[in-house]
Amino acid sequence: MKKDYYRLLGVAPGAPLEIINAVYKTWMYALKMHPDLGGDEECAKDINEAYEVLKDPGKRARYDSSYRNLYKGRADVRRAPRFQVDAQVWILPQGSGKWERARVLDASALGIKIVTDVDVEIGDHLSVAFGGSASDAAEAYARWVKELEGGDAECGVEFFRPIPDILKRLS
Repeated sequence: MKKDYYRLLGVAPGAPLEIINAVYKTWMYALKMHPDLGGDEECAKDINEAYEVLKDPGKRARYDSSYRNLYKGRADVRRAPRFQVDAQVWILPQGSGKWERARVLDASALGIKIVTDVDVEIGDHLSVAFGGSASDAAEAYARWVKELEGGDAECGVEFFRPIPDILKRLS
C-alpha cells in the first residue's frame, strides 16, 4: 500500500496548494525536520516525497484518483498540522475597543486555540496581535467556544488568511 501523503503532512485531502506549501516549509525549516538542521533523514525523505506529489497538480490528481478510498470519510485529518504551545496573544473583539490577553494552547497556520476571560461567541470577528503589537495583528473569527469552570472560555479561532510563520510569531 502506498503512503498516505495527506496524513504524512497533516493536511486534509482538499487542502489548497498554499497550505501544502506552508506546511512543508513549517515541517522542514521551522520545526527543523530538514537533515541540515538536525532532522531525521528518513522522515525528511517522506515529507519531501509527499510534497513533490501534492504540489504538482497532475501528480496530485493521479494520486487522488488512485487513493480516494484511503481517506474517504476520514474525520481525523486536519487541514494543517497543529502544535501545542504555551504563549500569549492579545485579542480585540470587534466593537469592544479594548485589547485583552488570551493564552494560546495550540496553533496551526490556519488558527489557534485560546483560553480567555473575554466574552466570545461563535462567529465573532477578532483581531489577534502577536508580541503585544497591533501592527502585526491577524483578522480571525471564533469558530467554536466552550465554557470552562471559573468563567473562562476555550475558543477555536480561525484566521481569515493562513499564517505560515505562526510558530515564529508566537515565540
